[in-house]
Amino acid sequence: MTGQPSHTGRRLLVAGASPMRESAFALWQRLGIEIVLVDGYTTGRYEHMVHEFVPWDPRDGSADITRIAELARACDGVTTLADNSQVTAAAVAEEVGLPGIGRAAANVARSKLEQRRLCADAGMDVPRWQHIRERADLDRFFDGESRPVVLKPVDCAGSAGVLRVDDVGEARQQWPVVRMLSPSRTVLAEDFVGGREVCVEAVVTGGKPVFVSVCQADYADSEGFLAVSAAYAAIQPDQATAWPAMAKVVTALGLGEGVMQAEFKITGDRWTLLEATFRPGGALVPDLTARVTGVNLYEVQADIAFGLEVLTRRPAAPVTPFAQVRFLVGGGQVRKFVPPATVLADLPDVKVANQLAAPGQHVRLPLSEDGRAGYAAGWGEDAEVLDAQLRTAIDRLGTAMGLTRHQQLPRPVDVVAR
Repeated sequence: MTGQPSHTGRRLLVAGASPMRESAFALWQRLGIEIVLVDGYTTGRYEHMVHEFVPWDPRDGSADITRIAELARACDGVTTLADNSQVTAAAVAEEVGLPGIGRAAANVARSKLEQRRLCADAGMDVPRWQHIRERADLDRFFDGESRPVVLKPVDCAGSAGVLRVDDVGEARQQWPVVRMLSPSRTVLAEDFVGGREVCVEAVVTGGKPVFVSVCQADYADSEGFLAVSAAYAAIQPDQATAWPAMAKVVTALGLGEGVMQAEFKITGDRWTLLEATFRPGGALVPDLTARVTGVNLYEVQADIAFGLEVLTRRPAAPVTPFAQVRFLVGGGQVRKFVPPATVLADLPDVKVANQLAAPGQHVRLPLSEDGRAGYAAGWGEDAEVLDAQLRTAIDRLGTAMGLTRHQQLPRPVDVVAR
């Protein structure tokens, strides 16, 4: 896709960046957008990728909205690449009269508790849930039963602090840990939902989805919910069902204009919403979605921030039938930096291998996506061949790094098109 009208010379204020979303900057620069980045908090450094860099704190609740708004007055749009800056970006846009999702919607995006309330009120399928204020709430929620339950900090992203427990004793033990990971010290308990999981990306205009894409997510066999793979296809069997499912989410959560991601568990023909957020997915989601659909969500994100009409032309043809990313998780001390060339040798479908953990660093099986040790991504004509090559790449990377514990689960039943 190319921007219509031209993006050249438009200034975009980005309140917060995050790892594995750097390709947004490269795309926006190619479109001629001048990027003003406010980010003095994340671990990555992005000064060389933007037109102007301002090292201020952009996080929700601690950002100086008035100060950032002064910068935004010289810009044509406001957005964010950080999960914990969605309220900041919305508030700044409102302050200066630029397009945005609005503070109310941004607050919903940051609160799993509010999402549960709104979706339940709308009659949607959601897990049985309860706000946990004290240990006694856990006793009431389990009500003498032993069953799998998920504890979540309501305002974290990337599966941070999300833990499965199997009885009330384990829940009482883990609740303080989960609570400490929540900026608002708020915990949600909900029944564990079985089935396969999909992530759905959507572009929303006029309160309705106008683009939907589905990927299959697979998770590590651990107490946390750590994605180890995401698989994409040009032809998506779940897409027909995803359209009405996303329309219900959009209506229930009150999103008018934006890019959103929602996670569902599927059992039979029942789609149960796990959570949603109003920004493009991380972990290479826009990059790989573009490979199989021709739609670049980062370009759409900029168009929405500028108040431009989105998806005005038929998207470019998909680059490939299949795309996928696999992540390295495990434990041990990182022995050395592993050159990508040694990982990619004789794996033609694997295009990228990236080591995230530095030499000398001690890593362990993480409880959030931020703790993953590396990844490999690629695309090709055959889903099974691609997956096999990615598994080989991850094995090579983990072994060469010296990790003693890295795991890859058996390939699940295919849900992408063949």
